[in-house]
Amino acid sequence: MVTVVVIVAIILAGFQYGIIDLEGVKNNTDEDYFDDNIWDNNGYFTDDVLEDAEPYLSEIVTSDVEIRAYANSIIKDCPVNDKECQINEIYRYIVENFNYVSDPRDIEYIQSPQDTIQVGGGDCEDLSILFNSLLENIGIKTYLVLTDTHAYSLAYDVDVDSLWVYVEQSLIEQIEEDWGDSVIQTYEKTFVLDGYNNWYYGGDGTPVEDYNTDYLNISYTIESSQPLDLYVVPSRDDFNDFVDGESFSHYSDCKEENILSLTEMCSFLGNNGGIILSNNNWGDATVQVNLEFYFRPSFYENFKDNVITYYNIDGKKCIVVDCTAGDYGYPGYDGDITGEKIAIDPITLEYTYLD
Repeated sequence: MVTVVVIVAIILAGFQYGIIDLEGVKNNTDEDYFDDNIWDNNGYFTDDVLEDAEPYLSEIVTSDVEIRAYANSIIKDCPVNDKECQINEIYRYIVENFNYVSDPRDIEYIQSPQDTIQVGGGDCEDLSILFNSLLENIGIKTYLVLTDTHAYSLAYDVDVDSLWVYVEQSLIEQIEEDWGDSVIQTYEKTFVLDGYNNWYYGGDGTPVEDYNTDYLNISYTIESSQPLDLYVVPSRDDFNDFVDGESFSHYSDCKEENILSLTEMCSFLGNNGGIILSNNNWGDATVQVNLEFYFRPSFYENFKDNVITYYNIDGKKCIVVDCTAGDYGYPGYDGDITGEKIAIDPITLEYTYLD
């Protein structure tokens, strides 16, 4: 595997791309092999791989008006022919709307995409069959990947950089949904701060990790008609202690005194804190504040040691898609599945060993 470091983001983020080059690995794509060796005279597979995979492959629907309409309803907000948007939207739709449902006892129960839609869930094979069927019906080539214990998909010929833009935004939206607030919060106000009075804006001191975020950056622009002192504090309780003349905690590197105009940022804060402005003058101060609170989502930190995985098949990048990875999975997420992996084209039946 070769890993290439890139920088792409709505907000700056370090991310690694992984590639597994399949050139030279064993496969059944040789033309003579394919013509002569996979069926017997009765139309049954003579190829053991295809014989084992047939129950799953036969359920993938590659041309059906109802499945096509269903897929189109999911991708309706994507730009025309934006494959990367379509892949991400269909992945998000499946993980957000379908449950993992195990097979009945002692039965390998394989569902068609229509069955899975009706049930509202399925196991790894069922969700992969649904994903492949939806993509194939809008013209995106797929592979079904089978292992001894798991099934997932590959989406063929994907622009990794373009895909990541959609993946990143989806993960940010997931964090905001779980948290109930935005990762970027702004505040603007012009007000009068009376002499020998104090002002605070910010949070209650909750650790930022409780929001699935790594740290808080507070950016601020302050304009004042009187010199002010500025403190960045971990919580409102520290502001209350400050007002009462008691000892209080603050970030000493961010302290500013006698400011009339300031644009600055206080970074890597571990609590949902805020800003104190203190007017130590007799005269009132007309103050204009412009604040931005940026809670850095934790998935960026998680990605430091991970890769977005794709396989190189016929010179094209084929993204791993595992629809059982959950809300914080994404197209390109590799669950580190071990063992032999066989990727099969559901239409041509050509297959490739990935590992």
